Amino acid sequence: MVIRTRPLRTLSDIKTHSGRVSGDHQTYRDYFQIGALELERWRRTREREAASLRIACIDERIGDINKEKAALLADAAAMSSVIEGNGKSETTEKKKKSPGLRIKY
Repeated sequence: MVIRTRPLRTLSDIKTHSGRVSGDHQTYRDYFQIGALELERWRRTREREAASLRIACIDERIGDINKEKAALLADAAAMSSVIEGNGKSETTEKKKKSPGLRIKY
């Protein structure tokens, strides 16, 4: 059996550059931030277009509803005037008609 003289390597033994970065301004970070902002602007523009399209569809449907409502109200007004006209004519017809079959004995 071999005895190890070197200690095992751990996570703290891995060499990285993370702690060595100076506090100087790095331009690549600015370009990355600009790219991220451009992507966000593009997404928000698409979101606005989709919302505008939904609003246009809703407005169109409201217009259709108003047209259908106006047509139904016009039909109902016409039918009520016909019913009222028929009701008046029926009462006058009832007055003119004889009360029924009269048989003389």
